[in-house]
Parts: sequence; C-alpha cells; structure tokens
Amino acid sequence: MTRFDDEITADAAVTPEPADVLDSVHESQESLRQEFAELLQGFERLAGHLGPLLTKQYSDTQARVRVLETRIRNRQERPLITQMANLLAEVRRLESAEDVTTHVQEALLRALNSLGYQEMGSPGDQFDPAWHEPVSGSVGRAGIVTRVRRRGLACYGDVIIKAVVDVQPAPMEEDPAPLAAAEELEPNRVAETEQGGLPA
Repeated sequence: MTRFDDEITADAAVTPEPADVLDSVHESQESLRQEFAELLQGFERLAGHLGPLLTKQYSDTQARVRVLETRIRNRQERPLITQMANLLAEVRRLESAEDVTTHVQEALLRALNSLGYQEMGSPGDQFDPAWHEPVSGSVGRAGIVTRVRRRGLACYGDVIIKAVVDVQPAPMEEDPAPLAAAEELEPNRVAETEQGGLPA
C-alpha cells in the first residue's frame, strides 16, 4: 500500500457514523433548549420585579408633570389674577356707581393692554370686513364707520372680536375743475354788472 492509501484508511477510521452525529446534534439541541428555558425564566423573574417599579416610576412622573403644569399655568395667569384681585379690592372701596364704572373700565383696559390686547373700532374708520361687523347701513368698498355699537378686540394684528358698527358710504368728493371754472367766471360777471350789462 502506498502512503496515500494509508491516509485514506486513517480518515475512514476517524469519520463518525451518521447515527453518532445525530445523537450529538440532539444532545446539543437539548442543552440549548434547557439554557433558553432558564434564560426565559430569568427574564420573567426580572419582569416581575421591574413591573411594579416601572408602574410606580410612571405614576411619580405623571404626578411631577401635573405639578409642573399647574405651576406654569399659575405663572402665566398670575399677573392677570393679581390685577383682577386689586381691581376687586379697589371697587369695594368706591362709593359712586359712576366712579366704579369708570374705574373698572380703565382697570380692564390696562389688564388687556398688558397682555398685548387692544380695543379697536372708532367712528370715521374705513370699513374693513376683517375688523368690523356691520349691523346697519350700506356696506360698500368705500364704507365709513359712523357709529360703534361695541368695540372689537385684537392681539398683535390678530382679530379676536370684530367691532360691531354702523356703516355708511363715504361722501362723494366734488370735482375741483368746475369750481375753479366758476370762480374764474365770477369776476367777469361782476365787471359786466358794473358796466350796466346783464349777467349771463
């Protein structure tokens, strides 16, 4: 026998039987299955411990968020609430109904202006459907506000409440050319009258 034949014979002797290979694979599968089952049990135990912890953490976080929202809302509303409380205290000290009305109006206007709001709508304004709500009169392209029934409210150009108004057409402007011609003819008429002529 040659050396090559000896190597083939040795390899044939080392090669395992198919049944042995299958047994080895089966044992490996069983080992992996047991390890996976143990790992899964460990995850279940961990989830059992983490569940209540995460639930409590979530509840605490929600409570903190609610507290922060309340604080933010209070900080935003505090200036207005303070002004309203001061107004209430001042109104209680006033005796005249007229003084109360005037003081309340001024205080409310100051409060609105401090928050960026402005009243709008005055007689003589050019009618604008984006700013005015007409209730009577003629609404046209050249309408003029003649009466304000309720003033509107805007904030930085954004209309919150339209002004309720009466509208009339704008007065027609007279053509200055005929007036100028009449003024030029008037001296000639006076001269003719002085000379004894009849005015045309």
